[in-house]
Amino acid sequence: MHQQLWRKTILTIVLFVLLLSGIGILILDLDGFKTLPLSIATGLETITVPLGDFFTGTGFIRLNTQNFLLFERFVAGEVEQYPILTQWLGILTWLLLLVYVWLITLVRRNAFLLGAGLLVFMLTISGVNSLNIGGVGTNYGLVICLVFLLLPIALIHLFFENLSLGLRALIVFGSGLGCLVLLIFLANAPYPTLLFSENISLMAMSMAAGYLVYTGQSLISGIYLLLARMNRGVSIKIGWHFAVLGTAYLMLLGLMLLDITGSINGWPLPPFELLLLIVGLVGYFDVYHKINNHPQPFAFAWVGKLFYLTGLAMCLLLIFKGKVTLNTPMLDFLQHIFIYSQLGFGLLFFLYIWVNFSGILNSGTAVERIVYKPPFFPYFHMRLGGFLSLLIFLVYADGIVAIQFSTSSTQFSADYYLASKRPVEATVLYENAFERYRKNEKALFVSAQLYLDQNQPTLAQNTLLRSFEENPQVPDIILLSELLEKRKRVNESIYYLEEGLTYYPSNPYLSNNLALIYHQMNRPDDALRVLANMKGEESTRGLNQLGVKIFHGKEVKENDFENAALKDKINLLAYANVIGEAAGFDLPVDSIRQGGNLVNQAMLRNQFTALKEDNVPAEYFEIIDTLLQKQVPSLNQEESIRESGLVLAYKSGRVNDLLRRLNGMAFRFNKNAGYYHAFAGWVLSREGDFKKAAIEWNQAALKGFSQFTPAHLPYLYFGGMQEEALFVSGTQGVDFPVWMRFDGERQLIHNDTVKFYQALASLPEMLGRELLPALEGLETSAHRAFLAREMLLKKGHWFSHERLDSLLELTLDQEFFREEATFLTDYVNQIKGADSVKDNPDFSAAQNAYLTPLVLAGLATLSDDEDRYALLQEASQFNRDPLLWIELVRYCRIIGLDQYASSNLALMAEWIGPEDLTELQLEYF
Repeated sequence: MHQQLWRKTILTIVLFVLLLSGIGILILDLDGFKTLPLSIATGLETITVPLGDFFTGTGFIRLNTQNFLLFERFVAGEVEQYPILTQWLGILTWLLLLVYVWLITLVRRNAFLLGAGLLVFMLTISGVNSLNIGGVGTNYGLVICLVFLLLPIALIHLFFENLSLGLRALIVFGSGLGCLVLLIFLANAPYPTLLFSENISLMAMSMAAGYLVYTGQSLISGIYLLLARMNRGVSIKIGWHFAVLGTAYLMLLGLMLLDITGSINGWPLPPFELLLLIVGLVGYFDVYHKINNHPQPFAFAWVGKLFYLTGLAMCLLLIFKGKVTLNTPMLDFLQHIFIYSQLGFGLLFFLYIWVNFSGILNSGTAVERIVYKPPFFPYFHMRLGGFLSLLIFLVYADGIVAIQFSTSSTQFSADYYLASKRPVEATVLYENAFERYRKNEKALFVSAQLYLDQNQPTLAQNTLLRSFEENPQVPDIILLSELLEKRKRVNESIYYLEEGLTYYPSNPYLSNNLALIYHQMNRPDDALRVLANMKGEESTRGLNQLGVKIFHGKEVKENDFENAALKDKINLLAYANVIGEAAGFDLPVDSIRQGGNLVNQAMLRNQFTALKEDNVPAEYFEIIDTLLQKQVPSLNQEESIRESGLVLAYKSGRVNDLLRRLNGMAFRFNKNAGYYHAFAGWVLSREGDFKKAAIEWNQAALKGFSQFTPAHLPYLYFGGMQEEALFVSGTQGVDFPVWMRFDGERQLIHNDTVKFYQALASLPEMLGRELLPALEGLETSAHRAFLAREMLLKKGHWFSHERLDSLLELTLDQEFFREEATFLTDYVNQIKGADSVKDNPDFSAAQNAYLTPLVLAGLATLSDDEDRYALLQEASQFNRDPLLWIELVRYCRIIGLDQYASSNLALMAEWIGPEDLTELQLEYF
């Protein structure tokens, strides 16, 4: 009962390792973990889009903003290190060794001596002495292993032959685990558990190589065994089946041999780990029958089966580790040994069957005599011939397996030094590993990364150039081109990417990055051509094709809008904003939680730019505020989020908030202050505040804004900055409008348009009695209509209802303003107090202080005097309308702020004469 339990327990351990390794290999293969790490980096590029424009009365001034286009580039990341996983793999390897040691105690004398000798050999190459127990170069580690592993099993075999399985297991596993603990405890090397786990892989490779040689003829013999079993009692001619299947398998192995020796390339051959698994399963069937039909050096059949499964588990465990750690020499070592042994022993066994047993091959009898109880000399010659064939293949491959074995050891040490934060030693070992075995994907790539981490870009570049010359790899080429780009050597970067495509035609990673460089060099046709030939990575290709088309003004077709992913939609929305059309979809900006994410930044800007001014969800402002309250990774990202907030404030008509934000942006982000001052100047010009607009335009010019047009200059000139207007005109080569002509003394020659602009510039500070004379003094009907519109919007509170109607009629007589007929009519009704539009959210008194009639009309909607004061105080920060300020003074006195009332009257005296100021106080107090 207990015997069965212990046997099943240890079998469970082996099967657990076997299953875990197999699943791990499958996951890595399905996940594409065969190459060095390449990841997608999303980048932003800006494209100018129109945000708005307004009619100045004689021309248009346009305001632009930036939208974002997303591009995806492949970048070579750092190789991941898995020290914890490596240590667990080391523990599993040690457990499999203990299973092997436990099984040795169950074999007969000669087999025990052979097994003990192999154990000593494996412990010798296990690298335990590298733990530096008792000092550098001592053999105490090996001595401890021999005492804890070899001595107990020798005692068991010599003196305790009848010991139960349970006691054997307790002694072997207890002693083995104690040995491991003692080795780690006494080790003087840094990070001893990792060092032990790395170095023990050499011992595991030897065990795996022995298993692979042992299974050399397993598949051929298994095929014959299966066919013979099926033919028993049927007597069909299975010789042809055996010939076809055996020849096909041997031909496949021949092709794999040519592939690993570099004689053929590009053939769709199966991975060797798949063949290994098939051989392992068929070989177990073969071993099962061999044990049952032939005397074995052990008493129990399950011992041989467990030996076999332990070897298979060790092979799969090593393959999994090799794939995770990208240890190409180790994987190649296992593959070479597998192919040599399968081809050598399989071919000789195939010939052995045909030469010696062709007469009874189709009889369905004597299966055991042929496979398990063969004549000595034919079978001996077959085994000897198989061994010689193996040696021939080794010689044919120039003994490459020895180099692979030793290079694997070097790379184990390099991985250890890398994980233990000793980059100098790791770099030396990686370069040495590449020097000894050139077919190494990882060595020079990691060396280059380590040089970059140590701020030695020249050494990194030289290392990658060497990789390109001797063993070009896609990740190495990607990293080399990236490094050359950073060092402003773009032409060389293009050269290596183009040359890389000669080794790897249509490779998606090389093609994509080459196309992006072409795009950055203003070669869109070349970029699109390379992307069209790119195979794989369809989503990245589609996104970049779309970005290149939009950026360079190429045709965007209707099918580009079909089945668009999120990033594609972001680019398409930028395209729609460029051409001024609706995209037909919205971006889910309400899902944004991270402001530092580039995709989120692009979503914000492009979606806010596309908003209609009468449809701005309130929650968008909450998104901006939330993102700014969180820790923003960088100043550039903060600026992007705040600039998106500017676009949102503009689209929502929140002029007061917008101007405050612009003032803060110009102060905080001095690099782009010219644009923010120009933005503020545009807003103030649209609102008719010439003086403040002139200040902003002048600041914009001083900060580097260079997109002035003739339509800008009147705002500088009539805003009180005549000299600055002349300076901008001269320095930026911008002519004054044709209606602005100067005499010999640089004085402006008067005409109706000059009078029109003078009236517009004075309008914010005008008294009611000055308005109609200014309007009647204009001769041109278009000017009169424009000024009437401005009076309705800014000065409507000075007029009676009848006069408002006449001004509205005068405005709408001009065809240009008829598009605003509904808005202007509703606005007039609002300031009249009409119930139908009283609560219209489009006319908020608190959003635009320059709409003075609306601000004053809003007073009636408030019941508290302090709220009315707050509304007036807010508006007075921007607006200098006399009636607005008189109302502010009145409410200062109402709520008991007499000192503020006096202060505000003193400020009014700066632009209103004493008589007019006194008259206003008498009339409204």
